[in-house]
Parts: sequence; C-alpha cells; structure tokens
Amino acid sequence: MSNLVAAPVLLPLATAILLFPLRNRRRLERGVSLLSAVGLLLFSSWLMLLAARGEILVLPLGSWSPLVGIVWVVDRLSAVMLVVSGIISLATLVYARGGLRPERETRFFYPLHQLIMAGVCGSLVTGDFFNLFVFFEVMLIASFALMTLGARSRQLHRSFAYVLVSLVGSLLLFVGVGVVYGTAGTVNMAELSRRVASMPLPPTFWAAVALMLVAFSLKAALVPFFFWLPDSYPEAPLPSAALFAGLLTKVGVYTLFRVVPLISGPNPGPLLSVLVGLSALTMLLGVLGALGRGTVRGILSFHIVSQVGYMVFGLALFTVTGLAAGLFYTVHNILAKSALFLSGGLCERIGESGRLGQVRGLAKTHPWAAVGFFVPAMALAGIPPFSGFWAKLLVIIAGFREGAFVTTTVAIAVGFLTLCSMLKIWNAVFWGAPSGQLHPERGHDWRMVGPPLSLAALTVILGLGAAQFFGYTEAAASQLLARTPYVDAVLGSPGLATKGPR
Repeated sequence: MSNLVAAPVLLPLATAILLFPLRNRRRLERGVSLLSAVGLLLFSSWLMLLAARGEILVLPLGSWSPLVGIVWVVDRLSAVMLVVSGIISLATLVYARGGLRPERETRFFYPLHQLIMAGVCGSLVTGDFFNLFVFFEVMLIASFALMTLGARSRQLHRSFAYVLVSLVGSLLLFVGVGVVYGTAGTVNMAELSRRVASMPLPPTFWAAVALMLVAFSLKAALVPFFFWLPDSYPEAPLPSAALFAGLLTKVGVYTLFRVVPLISGPNPGPLLSVLVGLSALTMLLGVLGALGRGTVRGILSFHIVSQVGYMVFGLALFTVTGLAAGLFYTVHNILAKSALFLSGGLCERIGESGRLGQVRGLAKTHPWAAVGFFVPAMALAGIPPFSGFWAKLLVIIAGFREGAFVTTTVAIAVGFLTLCSMLKIWNAVFWGAPSGQLHPERGHDWRMVGPPLSLAALTVILGLGAAQFFGYTEAAASQLLARTPYVDAVLGSPGLATKGPR
C-alpha cells in the first residue's frame, strides 16, 4: 500500500509531461486533464481511508534510508489535504472549459495546472525539507507562468510583487535548509524531531529554523508578509485565481502545521506567543483591507489573508482542540474560498467587469449563480448551518479555553466584519434591478455554474457532518502533537542505518 503514496505526485507530473506536446489540441488536453484530476481525487480518497484507520504510509524512494534518501509520507493531515486539493483541481478544470479565455487556454494552461498540482501534492507528502524546497519551486515556477498567461501590462505589473516575494521566500527557505543540514546533519523532518528532543542544538540551527518559518509564513500570507497577495491574485486567469486562493496559501499553512509540532523544541512557548499575536493582526488587517476594496476579487483576495489568521490561531493554541479546529477551518476555507472566486469570476464574465455595481440583479436573472455565491459567502462569514460556523465556533471555544481572550475576541469581531463585506458584494452585484449584464448567457453555462455550486454543496455537507469530521481532525491533531507515531513510522527502530539502501 505504501506505493500508493507516489500516485498523487506522479499522476499530475506525468500528465503535465504528456500534455506539453499536445498544445492547441484543446479537446484532447481537456479530456486528459480531467481524467488525471479524477484519478488524483480517487487515489487521494483511498489514501485518506487508510489514514483514517491510523495508518501512516511511508515510501522511501529507491529503498534508501530516509536519513539520506527521499521519503514520502501520508498521515491523517496530509491525506485530508490531498483529498481537498483533488477536489479543487477538478472543480477549476471543469470551470476552465467555459470560464477561460481562448488565448489563455491555448498557452499551456493545462500542463501548467498539472505542474502546480504535482508541486502541491509533493509538498504535502514529502518527509524532508530539501524536497519540500524542490516541490515549492515546481509549484511556484508553474504559478508564475499561469499568473502571467495572456499577460497585459497591468497584469504583469501586478504580478511582479508576487514573483519577487516568492523568490525571496525561496531564497530564505534554501538558506535555512542548508544551515539546518550543516548544524544538525540531516534535513529529514522525523530525524530532526528526534534530535531536537534528545540533544542540544546550536543557536545557528534555531536561526535557520526561524528563516524557514518566515518562508512558510510568507507563503501562507501571514502578517506582515501578506502585502504581495491582494493585488496579484485578482490578475490571474479566473480558474487559476480560484486554484491559487484555495490551495497555494494553504500549502504554507500546511507546512506550519507540519513543522511547528515536529521541531518546536522542548519549550515552544515564545514561538506560540508570536503566532497568537500575528494571527490576530492577520485576521484584523485582512478584513479591514477587504472592506476598503471596490472589486469582487479584490475583496475576496484580502479575505484570503484574513482567514489564514484563524488557521494559524488554531495552531498557535498548540492543543488537540486548537489544532483540530485550525485544520477543520483550513479544509472549510479551501472549499468556500475557491467557490467564491469561481462564482465571483462568473459575475465578471457576465458584466465584463469586476467592479462593484457594474453588473447588478444577478439574483433575479441567474438564481443558480447567486446560490453558488451566497452559500460559500455565508459559510465564510460563519453563519449556521454551513461549515464556517462550526469552524469559527471551534476556534473560538479553543481560544477561550486556553485563555487567549484578546485574539479570540478579535476572531469574533472579524466574523461580523466578514459578514459585512460579503453583504457588500451581494448588495452591489446580486441585488437590485438587473443592469450591466453584457453577456447574460454566460451565467447559464453549467461548466461555470456547476463547480461553485458543487463546492458550495460541500460546505453544507461539511457543516451538517461537522461532528464526524471534527473527530477526524481531532485524531489528526493528536497524531501531530504526539510526534512519536510519525517519527517511528518514518525511521523505524532507533538503530536505523544512516547511509545506503535498507
């Protein structure tokens, strides 16, 4: 069964290689990409079923020792992230068939999409920091190309900050990984966890860890490293923007969830205090930025930042309940945020503008498109019975239980402000007498209406099944905090050989 771990990485990678020579054979590209996305979702679901039973699947490539070779690992945390990544990949590919402009679809959109998914899935399963850096680079290079696909001057200008900041983050991560190897003698996450717990490490090691955490925070768009996101994401092609909003920042969040418990050391208190403070600022500054924007995707982009604060707050509480709530929130947000970008993009295509008030009355003329926006918008704001209500409630309960009263109060206030910003979009675009609908026929294209509706339905299902899913995230959180199951699964016995094949 361990060989299954390779499928979520190798399937999109092989698909990307296959698709590059097929450029301009649009129907074939679409079909192969959709089949690959379905396969990714099926393999990921299988892995999640195995992980739900408590299994940790480990694949040492080439049978080399994990201390010197490449090792891929799937546990409860990575399994659920693989599944939700597969869902978003499939939804955005279906949407692209109707929502992507022809000049962008013919410029390597499908192979680049598959490369991003290979980078995302590789980041989720890798067990060492160097290969995490490699998969980050695969993901980032492909995202650079997708963001500038069919570029206009404004698009290139707005994307520059994304490219520059991502390169700085890559440099920080590369330097950090190198110094960690030089001071600790390994970049394997499990072995580093064992060494942190069993021996004193020099200050340079902890400085390198700090560099890596900054790189991960930058990728997650945590304050103060968020400034690049609100202007760059709205300029990407619509399906790519939804993919970026749903997955790319969440890979940064995932790495924080993975790394902080493993190598936090015997006294992680100072780090956790910093994360609690940063999460409060991230929530607050993100939602205030959203309230000040005048475009649909501008508002939604700032909310990517704001919602990351809730996830990191759950991690910073560093309890089973806190981590479980943060993971629940992450999955909910991936679904809701991608749905909102897809439905918001549909509004743009109908009115040929994303400015608020430019197109109005969609609730009357396009009720299914309105439902595809309203449900995830209410989920994002935390209205019951949608998934966001339970996600926010669990984070708030965990925060009050651990005495983080200030940040928890901020989380409650930001929930109300989020509702205000969602109603701002609703009143400006969906309410009122119909006007500005230059291409109303696009709002009836089920290739564009179906994906946000499907993701919206998943937020309802997640909300109705909150107790069952929270049980899964609690088990994942316990596995993260225990450390030992992950370390033992990867390294086996303490006397594992340090070089050569096993």
